[in-house]
Amino acid sequence: MRQLRTSVAPMVDVTDPCFLRMTRLISPFGNHQLWTEMIHANAFARGHIHKDPRKLAQHVPLRELNDFGSGIVVQIGSSSPDDAYEAVRQLVKLGVCNINLNCGCPSRNVQMGSFGAVLMKTPQTTANIVDAMCLAARGSSCRISVKCRIGVDEHDSAEFLQRFISAIVERTRHVDESSIGIILHARKAWLQGLSPKENRTIPELNYERVYEMLRAFKTTSFIVNGGIDSVESVAKHLDTADGVMMGRKIQEDPWFLSKLDHHIYGISTEKLPRPLDVLQQYVRFADQMHNDHGSRYSVLGRPLFAFFQGRKGRALRANLTQAIAKAKTPRSTRQESRYSAPFSEIVLETVEKANAEHMYCRSSQRETLPMATSQSSGKQMTACA
Repeated sequence: MRQLRTSVAPMVDVTDPCFLRMTRLISPFGNHQLWTEMIHANAFARGHIHKDPRKLAQHVPLRELNDFGSGIVVQIGSSSPDDAYEAVRQLVKLGVCNINLNCGCPSRNVQMGSFGAVLMKTPQTTANIVDAMCLAARGSSCRISVKCRIGVDEHDSAEFLQRFISAIVERTRHVDESSIGIILHARKAWLQGLSPKENRTIPELNYERVYEMLRAFKTTSFIVNGGIDSVESVAKHLDTADGVMMGRKIQEDPWFLSKLDHHIYGISTEKLPRPLDVLQQYVRFADQMHNDHGSRYSVLGRPLFAFFQGRKGRALRANLTQAIAKAKTPRSTRQESRYSAPFSEIVLETVEKANAEHMYCRSSQRETLPMATSQSSGKQMTACA
């Protein structure tokens, strides 16, 4: 299995199947590992989400598993070895090749469930959960990993982090040690006093702590995460670490993946997808998600909020939000939203409106983009490349 050295981090309300599909369209070369937002193991162990295709499709990128299974990582949250075991067992049946345990989220809701970053305070409990995950994946090609911080609260030393990782490695000795991956966010987590957003910026970055762990656990794969937001910093970390993970940078600018394809992986600029081609393919996918799984337009539209930058992006966000709200019909319910037009038609008309109101394009940069679905009116639109 090819090792992918750059990853898109799991982000709640961001890296859903729609966002991951868009990133795959922006970067179709298979260079980047794509992580789902965290799914509670209870959703499988007790909620039986795997038996509900419509609900499952809102959390697991089934479309990507078909042709990019090795590049998809499903992250779960759990404080129970039994629940984690069942979640992994069902995910392996679905064809998932990479499953991660969240030991880094500091949010209050996650703490109340006794998982996320709080698990770092109980290394043996964490090790038991990871061991259960490994047992559930036995006999498959699925790889298990742990994503954590470099410390938590007052536990902020290399010795503490080394004990935490050692507990996991020792407990899973029956598994090939190199198959247990560790993703280290190079900041510690404060469980009290800081919000999840503040925990991503206020604690100081300490990449050297990550590299200390690389030297201490030579046969374990390590990916470094936190504050990496340039091609230069990606390249620098790849000189030492096994991989690099980026989160908010990709949320704010998904086209950064295209820069990495060119500068890190050597893809020629001629082969990089054009924005309008990506947009057309994405809205086709979105129409299918709505028709097959009942996805709400607000969810389908969320990945597009960062599709364009600057004034163009602000115009699209404002106009698309208004257009989706306007398209809802009186027959919509809390369980099911109904709309007066296909999602693709709303988006492409919104882009056209944003172009007309807020953007200046040189005539050489303008091109005609056909409407994406047969349900639409069949007219053509002009948009900035």
